Amino acid sequence: MKPTKRKAFNFLRSYFDVFNELKEDKDKLEFLTSIINKQFLNEDPKDLSFIVKLCYESQRHIIESSVKGWLRVSNTDVLGNPTIDPTTNPMNNPMTNPQEEEEKEEVEVKEKEENINKPLPFSFYNSLINLGAKKELVFDWIKVRKNKKLTNTQTAFNKFVIQYNKSGYNINEVLEKCVEKSWGGFDADWFSKTNKQNTRIPLKF
Repeated sequence: MKPTKRKAFNFLRSYFDVFNELKEDKDKLEFLTSIINKQFLNEDPKDLSFIVKLCYESQRHIIESSVKGWLRVSNTDVLGNPTIDPTTNPMNNPMTNPQEEEEKEEVEVKEKEENINKPLPFSFYNSLINLGAKKELVFDWIKVRKNKKLTNTQTAFNKFVIQYNKSGYNINEVLEKCVEKSWGGFDADWFSKTNKQNTRIPLKF
């Protein structure tokens, strides 16, 4: 059994949506295992297949936000080792009123429990960069989307990743075409199958 002090984490709908886009059972298992190991052991996934890397990358921001939130609130690592200096604990100060500190701690615990699962703000720009996209293309496409009054949400990004994966093109070819055609979104079927090129840029993690 792998040691961990974390008891649970929220399995979000976005995980489920991406999971259901995977066709092979081995890819589904690999995707779930990478999430579980990150959440409970804070281990970054290694040697994932291309499609699973792509799916995990689409959820990386939310997953890491959840882990960081738990570490911040618990003041320990996933093994239970303290991450703060115990000498800074007010309870170790003989001049401190124990009852006041206990009441303060109860308030802080309630606030932390309320905030522990709040993810950090999602970045549409950074998520595309993490897929290997060129900054200028990302900037230009976001400008196109802004002109069309489209929102740059996690849901919009997930749908883009699904269609991008189906297209067979690399990320920069897709974005270049989106900018050229002023597409606010992307559908793999918009590319001519006769001109399809399997020239993906390998993702590096």
